[in-house]
Amino acid sequence: MSTEAVHDILFVSRHDFRTKRKASLHFLARQMAVDHRVRFVSIGFSPLSRLRRDSRCFLESVANTWQSIDGVSCCLWKTPLHPIDVGTGLVRAVVGRLYDLWSHWPSADFDRAAAASDVIFVESGIAPMFIRRLRRHAPHARIVYIASDLLSTALVHPRVQTILERDAHLLDLVIVQARSMLPAFRSFGVPLVFLPHGLERSLLEAEVPSPYTGPRNVVSVGSMLFDGDAIRAAATAFPDWTFHLIGCRPQGRYPDNVTIHPEMPFERTVAYLRHADLGFAAYADVSDGSYLVDSSMKLMQFGHLGLPALCPDFAAGDKPLRFGYRPGDAASIVAAFRRAATDGVPRDPERAKDWTQAAADMLEAVEAVPARDRADRPAA
Repeated sequence: MSTEAVHDILFVSRHDFRTKRKASLHFLARQMAVDHRVRFVSIGFSPLSRLRRDSRCFLESVANTWQSIDGVSCCLWKTPLHPIDVGTGLVRAVVGRLYDLWSHWPSADFDRAAAASDVIFVESGIAPMFIRRLRRHAPHARIVYIASDLLSTALVHPRVQTILERDAHLLDLVIVQARSMLPAFRSFGVPLVFLPHGLERSLLEAEVPSPYTGPRNVVSVGSMLFDGDAIRAAATAFPDWTFHLIGCRPQGRYPDNVTIHPEMPFERTVAYLRHADLGFAAYADVSDGSYLVDSSMKLMQFGHLGLPALCPDFAAGDKPLRFGYRPGDAASIVAAFRRAATDGVPRDPERAKDWTQAAADMLEAVEAVPARDRADRPAA
């Protein structure tokens, strides 16, 4: 990866670099660590996380310490409590104020990591609560907001959106991973760039043995906005197909032809993707979900492999390998499944770039933004 200089990079995210389930930031951090110094701080973890079966619980014994993994310095920041979006009305408003208190919780490690960085990536989710704090400790750094999701679509507490808008002037760049997101950030007054995800192409394209024991297999991966009812409708209508759900959060009972697999490393997941007959991106019906046309990594993976895939109509776009249905409409789901499963569906792959190129493109976009004097832009 060739860029103008060696950077000290900090990622701030709800994800942790060490978990089995991989999001885009995992791959970007690993690629950037080849040529740069990279730290990754995972936030939003406390004893409450055990009650919510947080996938990071296996790291609790090493929380608030640094570990070096694949060249990335990782820290899971554990606090005594952290805010959770619960309740309605007045209760939810009170919870919103807890986000403010939590964002000021002392952490010398977090603040030192910010101060030592010249590039800071803040991922969509709850991380925008720390923009002002990051700017205070890193007045000369380029702070970049990565919009993997719109906060309203990802069901993030509205207080976080309020803080993001309040502190937008402290950002240097917003990177969106779907073109339809661009209008949501035009009022921020900072440069906007659309950069799609990359994919782990070397793994996706490797020859691996099939994990399936029979024919007609459907695969669904991940838990974001997962709609168990859509899976139930299809599995009930097509009992001669086997539905494999990997890393989802089960929602009630499923027909006997549904197999639920625990979260697994991507290296193992690839075999299920490569040898499936159909993919299923079972997103729940949400407002403003059209950005998933560009940003859904699972749909990109299906497309790269030439795998026909079912998804809600708002995520289908004009992609020939995507077969859209209306969420909550069982007849629509069954009809889309029949179309996707028809013999003779062209399987022309929709090739994506790999993460090496995606990381290089991201740093190039960052370096195009001048590092400015912050003396006239107070952070508080």
